[in-house]
Amino acid sequence: MGIKPVSEKIDLDGQLIIGGKKVTDLVDEFGTPLYILDQDTVEKNCQDYLQALSKNYPKSLVVFAGKACLNVGLLNILADQGLGVDVVSGGELFTALRSKMNPLNIIFHGNNKSIEELEIAVENNVRIILDNEQELENVKQVTARLGKKARLMIRIKPEIEAHTHEYIKTGQIDSKFGIDKNDLIKIAKLIVSDDKLDFLGIHSHIGSQIFDVNPFEDLASLMIEKVALIKSELGIDVPEINCGGGIGIQYVESDDPPAVSDFVTRLCSKLKAACERENLELPLLMLEPGRSIVGTAGITAYKIGTVKRIENVKNYVFIDGGMADNPRPIMYQAEYTFGLANKADKPTTDTFSIAGKFCESGDILANGISLPDAEVGDVLVVYGTGAYNYSMASNYNRFCRPAMVVVKDGAARYLVKRETFQDLVNLDVV
Repeated sequence: MGIKPVSEKIDLDGQLIIGGKKVTDLVDEFGTPLYILDQDTVEKNCQDYLQALSKNYPKSLVVFAGKACLNVGLLNILADQGLGVDVVSGGELFTALRSKMNPLNIIFHGNNKSIEELEIAVENNVRIILDNEQELENVKQVTARLGKKARLMIRIKPEIEAHTHEYIKTGQIDSKFGIDKNDLIKIAKLIVSDDKLDFLGIHSHIGSQIFDVNPFEDLASLMIEKVALIKSELGIDVPEINCGGGIGIQYVESDDPPAVSDFVTRLCSKLKAACERENLELPLLMLEPGRSIVGTAGITAYKIGTVKRIENVKNYVFIDGGMADNPRPIMYQAEYTFGLANKADKPTTDTFSIAGKFCESGDILANGISLPDAEVGDVLVVYGTGAYNYSMASNYNRFCRPAMVVVKDGAARYLVKRETFQDLVNLDVV
């Protein structure tokens, strides 16, 4: 997959080019900080999944994990590629419904969905991933009031260890997400006994930014085991399974994620073998990649405002963004690859700490980063920021969240416009 967008080039003047556009030209036109998304990389990453599944398991649906990066324009690109989307809030659901996405290919997650959110999902025939028994009662209230059926899948905790950051594990026994797998039959029985509920299948997710395929193979075997159990206990077929997402991407050279084709091949091989062993028809397989669709497609561009050298101690580069547009380093100790867009062909000369402009000592995007001779006015770029940067951005210190543009074939267009100071006070009550 690589760290950098597939369209990246360096011209004869040492200028970084993404999607046929000079990054410095994009900065001049759209300002900084600026999220830049390479459409070629997004489309390639979609095709990596679609082609691998077509070869190994055609009865499938790729569902983009919307929490990674969600706006109407991006969803339109993904819908054109044939993807669905999973959402985790009323706001994400509203956004998806405003896009080209087919509502039948929208999946609604969350461990505490409100009644209002469930009503929107049921009204639009969106799949609801049932997270707990109380939610089942809430869904029943909604279907009774609306007189419409709800399309449900049950999320189970697989209790499979995934080697990733503690904050992004989701499959362990003490996770806030999903029901205990031992309660699966009880919940499934309650669903199939209600004629206003349509039981579609089961879902599970083990975590995020995972490099090891073995846990996914274990998950595949577990899911088919549970499909067989439901058929044995309740006498019904399970038409769909959803194995979540979680395959990692390369942020720095030392990261070693599996190729999407290898991941898909191994997962599907396990699924097919398990179905054959249990004498089951192959269910529809859904996968929910997020980071591996958009992560490496994105870079963030900043202007350097100050270079501060503390002799024999540390060199700082101060940028015009930081933890408000990229909270991952302070939250997850996330690492990134950096460069200078206007000196892309120059050798590195020194190491720097990349510091943001926010009123926190911890607002440091990285330490010990090798760069060419950094100067005021240079454009710093951070690679691999297509996932969880825009979606986790905040207004801390009354910061205006950045614009996002998509680039392709020498053209750039807004996906999200930059917030203004007026936007910050629009909801204030005087």
